[in-house]
Amino acid sequence: MQFRRSAAHHLAFLWEYHTGGYVRGSAAAWGSLAYVGSDDHALHGADAETGKRVWQYATGDIVASSPVIVGENVCFGSWDGDIYALALDTGELRWRYQTGGWISAALVAGDGVIYVGGHDHALYALSAADGSLLWRFQTAGPIVAGAALDADLVYVGSMDHYLYAIDRHEGRIKWRFGTRGGLLGAPAVAGGAVYLGSADRQLYAVNAQDGAIRWTRDAGAAVESSPTVADGTLYVGTDGGRLLALSAKDGRERWHFQAKAIIRSGPVVWQDLVLVGSDDHHLYALDRHTGALVWTYITAGPIVATPTVSADRLYFGSTDRCLHAVALARNQEE
Repeated sequence: MQFRRSAAHHLAFLWEYHTGGYVRGSAAAWGSLAYVGSDDHALHGADAETGKRVWQYATGDIVASSPVIVGENVCFGSWDGDIYALALDTGELRWRYQTGGWISAALVAGDGVIYVGGHDHALYALSAADGSLLWRFQTAGPIVAGAALDADLVYVGSMDHYLYAIDRHEGRIKWRFGTRGGLLGAPAVAGGAVYLGSADRQLYAVNAQDGAIRWTRDAGAAVESSPTVADGTLYVGTDGGRLLALSAKDGRERWHFQAKAIIRSGPVVWQDLVLVGSDDHHLYALDRHTGALVWTYITAGPIVATPTVSADRLYFGSTDRCLHAVALARNQEE
């Protein structure tokens, strides 16, 4: 671990939690615990203060799916094809649902329903209370990334090159939008638009209600990163190693930052920073208005998942087999 520090921001290394395999997914945090999956086939619950193991739950295969906290449970998927719900404090199994293929996508939840796609080409809507199936929607390709929600629809991309908008309550398709490549990242929904990148090297903005196109932009490389939108700016990484900051309204570039390798990680905004990982082993903190480098944190492996900020703490995993935790603060005089 190595910092390049900033005068404007105070950073404090907290801990590294060692798992038995690569960490490919994002972490979740609740109360005194942080949760993350690993290639060691387990979901880990670590003490958020000390980084010590509290519990570990073993599945039948790699856990690359990012967990979601719903009520008193932490829910996640495994490459063994199952969705699990565990008690937050003890890791005790609450329920388990078997799908027809690997689960690598992040889970999302809303109004007591969990939505997750699988390598069996299907999007599942499950009751968060007991894991019962509410509906299942079939696409024509694996679903490898998470979905996005608004009040009425769930949006999900598939490797069949389509973005689907599906009624959250009945599981019926409302519209679909076709690209020329697989959809490897989750879409983002903001201001009545859905934003997505594709392996066809394009970024798209479409109307959330009918899928009509608003704008497209050449990203210069395939896009695996899941975009995020804050204050009218779209942030997204590319396989060319660029983090792009674009106008959400028309796609015009505001700035870009060049890393040394692929950016698969989705960016996250915290205060005046945008935080993103790269296959070059760096976690970058950039001024979100200018793209200027503020600080970096260097790990021993690629950082492929979206960082998580909770209560001014930053959690992110790496293929160095660790979950890293850093305290974030801005100096008072600034």
